[in-house]
Amino acid sequence: MVIPNVKPSFMLLFDFMEKEKTMTPEEKFMFDLQGYILIKNVLSQEEVDELNTISNEKLVDQEEVNGLKIPRKVSLWGKPFQQLFDHPNITPYLNELLGPQFRADHDYGIFMRRGGSKGGLHGGDHRAGDHWYKYRDGVMRNGLTVVVYFLAPVPEGAGGFCCVPGSHKSNFPLNVPKEVRSFERVPHYLANPSAETGDALIFTEATMHGTLPWTAENDRRTLLYKFSPGHSSWSLKYYNHDDYDDLTEQQKRVLAPPSMRRPDTVELA
Repeated sequence: MVIPNVKPSFMLLFDFMEKEKTMTPEEKFMFDLQGYILIKNVLSQEEVDELNTISNEKLVDQEEVNGLKIPRKVSLWGKPFQQLFDHPNITPYLNELLGPQFRADHDYGIFMRRGGSKGGLHGGDHRAGDHWYKYRDGVMRNGLTVVVYFLAPVPEGAGGFCCVPGSHKSNFPLNVPKEVRSFERVPHYLANPSAETGDALIFTEATMHGTLPWTAENDRRTLLYKFSPGHSSWSLKYYNHDDYDDLTEQQKRVLAPPSMRRPDTVELA
């Protein structure tokens, strides 16, 4: 299988060193257009180094299948992972995309060696459940939404996360051929965004997405934190505050179970 060297059009990169920590009008345009955005320099090098050091220790006991390790609940690996629930460079996006009462739903990691593979295209607004995207009166709302933190670079065309930009608003998602869903054929409309260490990518599960086989020399190292609107849940299990040490009041709100009657997650000044 040959993965075409297609650089997705309209991919927006942002550097937090040069912008205010808020979702800009252009970012809103890009997310509404594509169903995802890639954000630069979300994590500092110090944060990445600490997360990688702990990951190296924890991964020793993780089972590997097809060059792939998927540890569940990486948020339990220590305070650096716990802090990814409400990283200050990410919460403005969650507040905008999911509403002020957003909550954490579940989390895990994806670590792949060269040649590792996972699954085909999935997701999309046609599925029953919490995969949806809506816009009304200047406000975007999403169902299950994912923050992907990159602990290692993703070279162009290396595989890993891929998606069909704009499919969160498609009227014909079931028309995607089986051979495309399984990556037997990789068409021009499938995007495979590149990224650098410390970047983050946010996408709505209403966007069709999947995991292409990993082809880079370096390992793929990603952490996936998934969030829901405050009233809904995808996971069958809720987070238990007692599993974590020294949760902040804000983190307690992030990890609270779903409810229509809950305070805003982030207290804005």
